[in-house]
This record gives sequence, structure tokens and C-alpha cells, in this order.
Amino acid sequence: MKVLQSLRKRTKTGVSVWCFCYDAEMKLHYAVGGEDVKVIKAVDRQHLRTIFNSFLSYGYSPKLSQKKQMLVADPWKSELPLEDQLALAELA
Repeated sequence: MKVLQSLRKRTKTGVSVWCFCYDAEMKLHYAVGGEDVKVIKAVDRQHLRTIFNSFLSYGYSPKLSQKKQMLVADPWKSELPLEDQLALAELA
């Protein structure tokens, strides 16, 4: 099995990763991945490219975007200054 390309996307529950593969022994093209692992069989390489492009249109990309900087819990309830909250967030 050879992974031709992989795509990633941040979701509410984590990171969704899809790998687009070719298995020379079985002569199969397929995509595998997702939060609940699924397999999508492709007829040929062109069909796999169509599936790949559809994932791009759903917001998947080869590299993850930078994680948004989150403050500690609720910044309005925290007694820590903003700089300290950001420093704690970096440690997490």
C-alpha cells in the first residue's frame, strides 16, 4: 500500500485525517480515515482524484492550520492578567 496524499481538518472533537492510497498488489485505489474510520473505494486513480478534490472543498488541507489561541476557561472570571493566561495556555 502506498499513501499518495493525506488531508487533515480540525473538528470539534479533534483532528480528522484522510489518506488517499493505492495498493499495487490488489490494484485498488481508496481513501481511508475520518473520526470514525471509514473506507471509500475508488474505481480508478481519476475517481480517487475526484474524491480528493471533494475533501478539499469541505475544508481539508495537507497541513493543519495553526491552532487558535485559547484563554484559560473564561477570561472574565479569571483573576490572572492576560499575559499569565496566555503563558498557561502555552503550557497546556
